[in-house]
Amino acid sequence: MKGVTMKTIGIICEYNPFHNGHAHQLHTLATKYPDVLRICIMSGSFVQRGEPALFSKFDRARWAILGGTDIVIELPTLYSLGSAQLFSSGAIQLIKSLSIDMLSFGSETTDLDQLIHTAKRMDCESTQNELRGYLIEGLSYGTAFRKALGSEMLNTPNALLGLEYIRAGLKYHSNLEYIPIQRTSDHHNQNIDQELPSGTALRQFITIANPLDIYSTLQTAIPTPILDDMKHRITSGHYVDYSRYYNTVHMLSRRMTINELERFVDFTEGIEHLWLKAAQQPTWESAINQIKSKRYTYARLQRMGAYLTLGITKDLINVAMDEGPQYARLLAFNDRGRKWLRTEHDIPVIQKWAKAPTQLNNLGKSMHHIDTLATDIQALCFHNEANRIGHTDYTYTPQYIK
Repeated sequence: MKGVTMKTIGIICEYNPFHNGHAHQLHTLATKYPDVLRICIMSGSFVQRGEPALFSKFDRARWAILGGTDIVIELPTLYSLGSAQLFSSGAIQLIKSLSIDMLSFGSETTDLDQLIHTAKRMDCESTQNELRGYLIEGLSYGTAFRKALGSEMLNTPNALLGLEYIRAGLKYHSNLEYIPIQRTSDHHNQNIDQELPSGTALRQFITIANPLDIYSTLQTAIPTPILDDMKHRITSGHYVDYSRYYNTVHMLSRRMTINELERFVDFTEGIEHLWLKAAQQPTWESAINQIKSKRYTYARLQRMGAYLTLGITKDLINVAMDEGPQYARLLAFNDRGRKWLRTEHDIPVIQKWAKAPTQLNNLGKSMHHIDTLATDIQALCFHNEANRIGHTDYTYTPQYIK
């Protein structure tokens, strides 16, 4: 790497939306490592839940800088939508391509030796044999893996994701150092009155609350520098109406054929037949309730709906897994981050979206197309009609926040 060299910490995140728990992690890192650059690898317009993020990636990137990071890079949609293994694989390969030195993640356990030991067991032959056996029994991938490893930490969502980061690091970035930070709040707790509320609680609150009455509750959960901006985005309807999105998925499901569904990621074992039958249900919710099983969890079915909606095929994912992200799309940066932009990396750092395809191979162009489509579909689902404009990726300039 040429140019200015500085130590860097990567944070793989979604910030869906940014809240006090995220600010706590960034503040902890800034206190312990004041001279180290903090780089967020953030999901873009779609997230791992298999749906659009609640707010645009442009808003979430700005909030990340205001909340304490120095640079925000977008994780391409092909990875941000994936299972824990695919999500982690793409993020770690991107971190390697950007020569990031350390990775920090929230975890219910901060025993790094135990995390690394367990991560090493994930790919050993005996574990994989047990995993296959449980999958044959019809268990979901996550449940099967938990049983195969017999580790209590796999029952905690952040520790499990941390294990997948380390697992990917062992494969793609052997020199990566890890900084687990204790997570005390419950990832799925729906109580917004917690000191550090979960993203789940915040999303549910914002989705059902009256936008005009939202401020007093949010001020206990959202960092002060971000609060007014987030309130403005909510009151102006610049956030997702999920009923619009799921109606779109349901409509597209009805127009598919068996052969078309077979091409998309995760459509295996004949589930495409169940999918088309369920598509005749009156709502998307009733459709996935009809399909759900031990093997096909809600999260997996939601991801399948997103793969269908965005046209993400098995062939494309297989190549993406092998080759990794082909670019790093810059979303936002501050003064400290500005210095890092002078460095050179293994992949291009994209600042102008329209010019990007001239720098990319065929896989990179496919990633670029999917990222553009994801942003366009998310925009079409915003509450306010005025915010549903397409191709905003092409008019966006990375935000420089002093």
